Amino acid sequence: MTNAEQPEWQGPERHYTDPYRGRLPELERCMIRHRALEMILVLYHGEELKRSVVAAVEARLDWKRSMDNDPDAVPPEKNKVKHAFNYLVKEGVLTQEERAEMVALIERRNGIAHHLDQVTADLSTDAWVRGHLAFMPDRQRYDDEALVRLKAMRRLLEQRIIEKHFIGVINMRGLLFEATERALGDDLKRLERRIRKLVRKRIDAIGAVNAELSLKGTELVGVFDPRCTDNRYHSGCLTPRGIEICYRLFDMGKSAMAVAHIMEFSLVAARAREKQWRALGGNNRVSKNLLDIPLVRRRLRYEDML
Repeated sequence: MTNAEQPEWQGPERHYTDPYRGRLPELERCMIRHRALEMILVLYHGEELKRSVVAAVEARLDWKRSMDNDPDAVPPEKNKVKHAFNYLVKEGVLTQEERAEMVALIERRNGIAHHLDQVTADLSTDAWVRGHLAFMPDRQRYDDEALVRLKAMRRLLEQRIIEKHFIGVINMRGLLFEATERALGDDLKRLERRIRKLVRKRIDAIGAVNAELSLKGTELVGVFDPRCTDNRYHSGCLTPRGIEICYRLFDMGKSAMAVAHIMEFSLVAARAREKQWRALGGNNRVSKNLLDIPLVRRRLRYEDML
């Protein structure tokens, strides 16, 4: 039977993304560090926005109670934040839209604090994690504009309090955090420059690997497809046919990264196979006939039938 007569093997949809076996590349590591630093600032500014809203209203009510002897001017013990926002809207300090924006940002801050695992999960290269995220449409996502919007809302609130002649409240928290915020800001700028460079490199690398992935017009199709189950033992190790097919990929001039994606194993394993291929003579090695390599008997498993 010739290769053209081989039945077409249809494997699962290709979604392999982890040739590093869970060890994140530099780009993803830099992005995680960038998010971590930015989330610290989001937590701080979100809490300060909430405190500023409550403090402004409490100071206003304390002043009214002392000047007008108004018995209703008493800050509530419960739902202070909700009451404070209602009061600011009633007094014309904030519009309903501005209130909604501030509340959403405070909730974003709370979401980060309670679901830190979810806001960085999209940077994982693990295939299971990536597939699982598709079933979490309501998960807490990372918002890269939250910090800018929080700072803008804090400035807006400060300006409106002055315009409406509310009592300003001075505290030392900003001074205590100033050095930390400056240091984090400097680190964020350095990481942003590094990330931009790494993104450009990643785009070039993706283009180079994608150009190598196609096997159309080669003999490695049908039952000789590199992902065919006959090329692997249940342990994941390559069978004799799988080893020869791997060597054929190097014969075609494929890079180790491309071979890792095509064969769906780690980059370390691909480089080890490339080293073995070179030891056998590289392009000058004696190739085996794929049809002459006997198939290895493999016990049928349920997952092989999916």
